[in-house]
Amino acid sequence: MNLTTFVGRRYLVARRRQAFISLITVISVLGVAVGVMALIIALAISTGFTTRIRDKIQLLNAHLNILCGPEEISPERYRAIREALAKDPRVKASAPLVLGTGLASGPVTRVQTVAKVVGVDSRSQLDVVDLKPYVEGQVALGQSPDGAHGAVLGADLAAALGADLGDTVQLLAPKLTLSPFGSVPKLLNLRVTGLLRSGYYLYDTEFIYLDLPLAQNLFGRPGHLSAVQVRLKDAGDIDACRADLQEALGPDFRVLDLVGSNAEFFKALRMERVLLFLAIGLIVMVAALNIVSTLILMVMEKVRDIGILRSMGASSRDIQKIFLFQGMVIGGVGTALGAALGVTACTVLERTRAIPLSLDVYPLPYVPFLTSPGQVAWVCAFALAISFLATLYPSLRAAKLDPVEALRYE
Repeated sequence: MNLTTFVGRRYLVARRRQAFISLITVISVLGVAVGVMALIIALAISTGFTTRIRDKIQLLNAHLNILCGPEEISPERYRAIREALAKDPRVKASAPLVLGTGLASGPVTRVQTVAKVVGVDSRSQLDVVDLKPYVEGQVALGQSPDGAHGAVLGADLAAALGADLGDTVQLLAPKLTLSPFGSVPKLLNLRVTGLLRSGYYLYDTEFIYLDLPLAQNLFGRPGHLSAVQVRLKDAGDIDACRADLQEALGPDFRVLDLVGSNAEFFKALRMERVLLFLAIGLIVMVAALNIVSTLILMVMEKVRDIGILRSMGASSRDIQKIFLFQGMVIGGVGTALGAALGVTACTVLERTRAIPLSLDVYPLPYVPFLTSPGQVAWVCAFALAISFLATLYPSLRAAKLDPVEALRYE
């Protein structure tokens, strides 16, 4: 054991006359531990929300969406898309899609609500995005004998319209039809065959699913599409497959992945994580100030000892290493303790689902706490770096003490 380690360890074990400094040392360790613990838990919450919401979006959305700019996808271009998809072994399934917006009204109230209408092919759609686990009732989008067309409504949208399974709602489409009274919007009766309860606010409050040919007649031209959805065999191939399909289809098409389709949402989540890290990281910096004050008090207490060590041949660098060792021990113990407490707390809170959330507001039933070894390592590295910086000034001050001045009045 070298001189700096031996003396530094002895200084950390306070004697009776140094009890106050020992108390401050303990407070410094706890300050670092609390800061590290808070930072790990905060990042676990942010990571949990991002991961869970992304997983839910992946379940309710295709991996890739192919569009044709502002134009509709013609039958010829749809054939070109299908040929490109057939050549890619990473593609599991694809489904055509028609998007539109209409005004929906229920059987009780005639107050109209804006709804996002999605036209899908029932057979191919289930291979790309399987809505059955989230639908109460049936995914029956065909036309019934009485002329009403089947539709699946978001559960919250149906509740707002006062509709339930089997009820008929009306959809006012923007496409004009000729009548004796001139051009009027088209009014369509829809039979509610299913209620979508996905737990995702946008889907449950705004979406209406219709049969593909019906949606084409309402919002476009027969045979024309708004987009083509693609499901891959492995979600890890999204970036590579998107780039390859974009190159194969050419500049007339746009191939968007989940991140591209929800770019603003994921950008907001990333910004939230950065701001959270900066805000909670201030706790670690405050704890580092405790290390500074502890070491400065230690230097003032050990002026005589420093003078003796210097007179016995210890260099100023040895004196600096003694207090660097003390500061890093305080920071290291606090970081290890905080990391252990933070990971344990995240594990317990995640398993017990201790903090429930209202599905009327949030897309998740509880607050998720997800952490990873890499994330914990980054937090520990940040705390140790701050602790090291906090030791520089006190250790330099101790190293610059003149041994003659230190022993003058002893």
